[in-house]
Amino acid sequence: MKNVPESIQRVISAFDQLPGVGPRAASRFAYWLIGQPKEQIQRFAKALLELAEQVRTCDTCHQWSDKSPCGICRDPGRSSEIICVVAYSPDVKHIEDTGVFSGKYHVLGGTIDPIEGRTQESLNIKSLMHRLESRGIEEIILALDTDIAGDTTAMYLQRELADKNVKITRLARGLPTGAALEYADANTLADALENRRES
Repeated sequence: MKNVPESIQRVISAFDQLPGVGPRAASRFAYWLIGQPKEQIQRFAKALLELAEQVRTCDTCHQWSDKSPCGICRDPGRSSEIICVVAYSPDVKHIEDTGVFSGKYHVLGGTIDPIEGRTQESLNIKSLMHRLESRGIEEIILALDTDIAGDTTAMYLQRELADKNVKITRLARGLPTGAALEYADANTLADALENRRES
């Protein structure tokens, strides 16, 4: 940008790299930040530095944490018999926000997608198999997205886990509350029928 101080341009460029943030929003964020008290900007910068320096992945479940093992893996009140397998660390937070799951997690670090260069070897699948060998795990919940990559990964894991004497489940699919049938696609309706329950 012409006539924009280099220090401001660097901040705009940094914000512009965030997902879902375009150049205009990045510029807005940067100029908003400049208008804040110096102490607030320093707190913001300190939080980002601590994020870079302190966050790591848990050696057991691979989710982001400031300690290893993470708080969930260390929690004796959580069931070690059920592992919920997710693609990414933020998925753990989404499930935790429901307040209904009391087991433990395993973060794959993505889903199988050869086009994007993600193969089963690049995911945390070996460590999942290792966890199954060393502990009394009774159920694996495959909490993966219902897209092609998620379904491919789930099918691969089901095949790999077939001889492990462990129950394998997937999240139920179907119509969201308040949805009209006319707006549902065929796959959603099929899943809703297959996962129907008594009323």
